[in-house]
Amino acid sequence: MMPLRNTGRLAAIVLITALLGACGGLIKLPNDGPAPGLYNLTAPETIDALGTKSLLLVEDPTSANGLDTTLIARRSSPNELQFFADARWAGRPSVMVQNVLVESFERAGQTVTQARGGAVAPARFELQVQIRDFQAEYFQGATTPQVRVRLALTLVGLGPVAVVGQKVVEAKVQATSPNIDAVIAAFDQAVHDALTESVQWTTGELVRAR
Repeated sequence: MMPLRNTGRLAAIVLITALLGACGGLIKLPNDGPAPGLYNLTAPETIDALGTKSLLLVEDPTSANGLDTTLIARRSSPNELQFFADARWAGRPSVMVQNVLVESFERAGQTVTQARGGAVAPARFELQVQIRDFQAEYFQGATTPQVRVRLALTLVGLGPVAVVGQKVVEAKVQATSPNIDAVIAAFDQAVHDALTESVQWTTGELVRAR
């Protein structure tokens, strides 16, 4: 005769086996399944701009509410913010944009440093960046999105402190298909367009301010 203490355990095993059989396989756990794809941004290969030797400090960008996250933003209307389910940015947009912006300045020959890296010498100018739009837009029921990247730039002279100029840069790129890889490619192209205009405007202002 089976001891009483083992009867409950046997009954539990039989019950679990029956449930698995009824489900046709293993119970799917909430975190089961493939990891989301991770995506990054790149800097434009070439920049048609002439940099200066004046040290430019690129401040850590700020961002509109909800956009500075590794989740990739999408909108079905101007007032609704959603996110892609199976894709993520490799870093927050503010960090990625700052990195590729600094690289873009370097490719244009502009002497530049980042705030979080620490300047090696007192900077003469500071560029403040606010990310106002950074999303894929599915407006009016579109199934293939248009990506919008909008940056507000403020160039500040640091000796004495004074605003040199301000500009809003906006880039829109239509994705070639609904596929997430095509959407990311549209993000990358929009970033290239926005950064190219940002570098051209900033270096032009630096030349005039010297």
